[in-house]
Amino acid sequence: MIANLQLNRTRVQILLGFLLVMVVVLSVAGGLVYRSISDLLIRNAESYVGETAKQASARLDAVLAQVDSLSLQLVTDARIQQLLYKAKTGEVLTIDQKLSVRPILNNLMALSWLIQGIELYAGDEPLYPLENQNISERIGLETATFANIKEGQLIWAEMQRKESGHLFAVRQIRLEEDYLGRGGYAVFRVTDSLLDFFNTEFPTVKGSTMHLFDRHAQLVASSSPSLLDSVDPAILTSTAAQGAHSIIQIQGTDYLKIVRQSTETNWSILMLVPLDTITEGLLVLKQALLWALVIGAVLCLLLLWILSSIITKPIRRLRNKMRIPVFALPQQNDEVYFNFEMNELNISYNNLVRELHQLVQTVYEKERLNNQAEIKMLQAQIHPHFLFNTLESLYWTLIEKQEEEGAQTVIALSKLFRYTINAGSNDDWVSLNAEIEHCQRYMEIMKYRIGHRLHWQFHIDPLPYDIKLPKLLIQPLVENAIQHGIEPKVGASSLLVSIRNVERDGKSLLGIQVKDDGVGMDAETLAALTQRLEIHHQPDPHSSSSSSGMGLLNVQRRIKLYYGQEYGIQFQSSPDRGTILDLYLPYGVERNV
Repeated sequence: MIANLQLNRTRVQILLGFLLVMVVVLSVAGGLVYRSISDLLIRNAESYVGETAKQASARLDAVLAQVDSLSLQLVTDARIQQLLYKAKTGEVLTIDQKLSVRPILNNLMALSWLIQGIELYAGDEPLYPLENQNISERIGLETATFANIKEGQLIWAEMQRKESGHLFAVRQIRLEEDYLGRGGYAVFRVTDSLLDFFNTEFPTVKGSTMHLFDRHAQLVASSSPSLLDSVDPAILTSTAAQGAHSIIQIQGTDYLKIVRQSTETNWSILMLVPLDTITEGLLVLKQALLWALVIGAVLCLLLLWILSSIITKPIRRLRNKMRIPVFALPQQNDEVYFNFEMNELNISYNNLVRELHQLVQTVYEKERLNNQAEIKMLQAQIHPHFLFNTLESLYWTLIEKQEEEGAQTVIALSKLFRYTINAGSNDDWVSLNAEIEHCQRYMEIMKYRIGHRLHWQFHIDPLPYDIKLPKLLIQPLVENAIQHGIEPKVGASSLLVSIRNVERDGKSLLGIQVKDDGVGMDAETLAALTQRLEIHHQPDPHSSSSSSGMGLLNVQRRIKLYYGQEYGIQFQSSPDRGTILDLYLPYGVERNV
């Protein structure tokens, strides 16, 4: 079917490919333009509505702050304080005394349109009006207890205590003559028309509504209560991020949601704006983008048909020239094409053919030379057993001559060579004990060579893990200390190797320290050495190395390779006082195969 439809033709593939790319590009570009403009409109509306909600929240805070201020004025009134103190001390108040608070309450209610009524309680019992419930029955035990905890602050009662058209706010009264002891409560009946100022004082977007929720996500007031009947209040008052914009669907309509919290009561102001109102001008833009996509596709097909003809004809001609027999190298094409690009392609093809012939010849020569070098290397290689057998013969010769110290040195040297020669095996990780034993054998040999000038000691703390580390990691550090610190010094010197568990930056690490009291280094030499170790990925071929080929730079490179860039060798040194080398490694690093 592909052959019949000629879908395997270069021209058809170019047409379909360019058409697909053009459709994708125009679709993506149009979609991005549409989305960007839509997002811009939503952001502008969100900013505008958010500012309105912020102003409304400030206005609501001012109104509620007025209630708080008037309630504070009431509970600190000297006459109220005196009556409640008498009631607390056990004096029975007369009806006239109780009614004497009426003018005080009336004057206070006249100062705010929000306060519709005030009730006073002496302790938990009603003081005014005379016939009333106790405080727990009136506003609920939870709110009364909460008022006690808040120690005199104005507390808003739960919404289930709401009466028709009124909310409750309660404030505990503290008696000054009783060292601010609890004297009673003042309950304020506040109108629930807290959002009446919204439509009259603030300009709004068409179709927008405002709603007020308490701290328990219960609806206090709303400009359109029926809109929220089927929605969970917790979702409406949530301030959690929901993408670039907070969009919620209510009764099949998408709304932009803006939530602001009151600083006075921790209540939430919710504003809902229909998205259709915000994006109603995008329909014309959507139609223009669709027409641009259709017209662009038609024009692209016409231009691509001409372009594909220009491209495919010389390609077919060059393809015929490039066909070569099986198991044969390609040959150069001497044809010159009229099309400049195709002519350049032919020149590149000819250059590639020449380079391919040269490459085949070069590979052949390299393989021949490598085979010769491998044969010579195998011929010149010394079998390790020859070295070990020779050292063993030397050992028994020294034993026969009763040269015990020399014989032990030969045995240590044999074990040292065996450990070092095996370093090229596949298993390059050894136990810490094996590495320490290798260092001790090396120290025995060096003590035999240097004599009584060298005093060495190993200090190994109990460690929490069975530790594996790369082979020949510690011995080059010891060799460096002897070669550059102890040997140049005149007189006796000491070397201390410490292995311990340390805590650094909250991590448990293996600490390895090599400390000598040799000649040390000045600041300039120390800085140069530190700089060389910093560029461990470019090893210095003239750097000092151990007999196994593992110098300090090689040790540094292996540490970075196995453990990471944050680990490495650290130096402290001063002239004539010696050098301290520290190395900290993590536990539990698996072998890097």
